[in-house]
Amino acid sequence: MRVAPGRYVRSSQWAPLTPEDRLVVRTIATLDRLARPVVVSHLCAAALWGLPLVGASSPTISVTEPGRGRTHTGAHVTKHRAPLADGDRTTIEDVVVTTPARTAVDVALSASRSQAVAVLDHCLRTRLCTLGEFRAAADRRDRRRGASRVAWVGSFSTPLAESAGESVLRVALDGLGFPPPRLQVPFRDEAGLIGYGDFWWDKIGLLDEFDGLRKYRAAEWRGGLSAEEVVVREKLREDRLRALPEVRGVVRTVWAELYRPAQLAAALGRAGLRRERTGFRTLHQD
Repeated sequence: MRVAPGRYVRSSQWAPLTPEDRLVVRTIATLDRLARPVVVSHLCAAALWGLPLVGASSPTISVTEPGRGRTHTGAHVTKHRAPLADGDRTTIEDVVVTTPARTAVDVALSASRSQAVAVLDHCLRTRLCTLGEFRAAADRRDRRRGASRVAWVGSFSTPLAESAGESVLRVALDGLGFPPPRLQVPFRDEAGLIGYGDFWWDKIGLLDEFDGLRKYRAAEWRGGLSAEEVVVREKLREDRLRALPEVRGVVRTVWAELYRPAQLAAALGRAGLRRERTGFRTLHQD
């Protein structure tokens, strides 16, 4: 399997890798072919930091060269021209890379809203950077074009999103014109804490649980339980939620529905959620 010009890995080693890990492999394989010192940036830096990728992976490897006359995209590498302060670069195992805050800014300027929010949500949740550091990195970026997009990403992102799927769903809900939900609301009954609801609209008593399905498939997410036992546990949890007087409806959203906005809007509409505006922006709209 070719991962870069003149660089190959075995198919058996490539197949089980996540999209993020594949981009890391492609990035490292490409770096030693570049003549000038560069700083890994944009989605490639995101992958090196373990930040989530949503949608299609980057077709080219992204690096930043502050001294370049202009940005250039070749067959395998995009070399970005942009100011880069010393505080916006660091190293990961001897690879020079943009900091998490600067990476989040670059992604906000160059990728979709859903990708940008997924990256910054993850940074805030895992404390890779603060919102203040993100905004300071944006100021140092000194780019007027795209400033409103970066500002929107900063105002919309939250450490309460527990997965990339939840981040993308929040963007989809906003794009569809639904009112913003409360996030990670605790629910209790006489037996104690049931859990934390992903998306809660208290005015109509509607709870939306994002189900990424990973907890059924990946052993490390099942806590020693079989997939069947996890399904039973989730069913019992949902039964307890539905029995609460304040909960008048529970819906589940999966990844596939995030790419079918009309279907998602219809499902939430049937559950009683009304849109504040009509029409919708596409999930991966810039």
